[in-house]
Amino acid sequence: MAVIEHVRCSAIMHSPPTHLYMDNTVHEAIELLIEHHMYNVPVVDRNEIFVGEISVKRLMGLLLPVSLSMEKGLRNTSFMRESLDDIKQRLDAVRDKPIAPYIATDITVVYPDSPLIDALMLLFHKYIRIPVVNREDGRLVGGISLITLLRAVETLD
Repeated sequence: MAVIEHVRCSAIMHSPPTHLYMDNTVHEAIELLIEHHMYNVPVVDRNEIFVGEISVKRLMGLLLPVSLSMEKGLRNTSFMRESLDDIKQRLDAVRDKPIAPYIATDITVVYPDSPLIDALMLLFHKYIRIPVVNREDGRLVGGISLITLLRAVETLD
């Protein structure tokens, strides 16, 4: 009886992945997210080792007044009056700072040799994109998203 080999993540992963470095600035992160229409982007150190990701939601917290972005901050905002200039001032205060403090590090990853079905289940239940990391050295080698999967399936003959 023949053993059927499972499709692995490396078969469809997007490589090289779009990414940022820990020392990139908030402004650079925002530019990349806008340019690539992304909600989150992987972050690596200068050795290409995956450290986490930065998200639009995390950056959005920088635009809010501190009283609203704190974990147990204000919930009623009816008394507040905000202008775009107010928001821009908060952004200007952090735009040249490195993204390192804003990186989420508890990110689920898959490996090039992981079964593709594992990545699909993660994408279906929780994630927009999953980083693909080299099992041996932690280097970011790719990414898989639902778009990546749809593109791969659509190109099959």
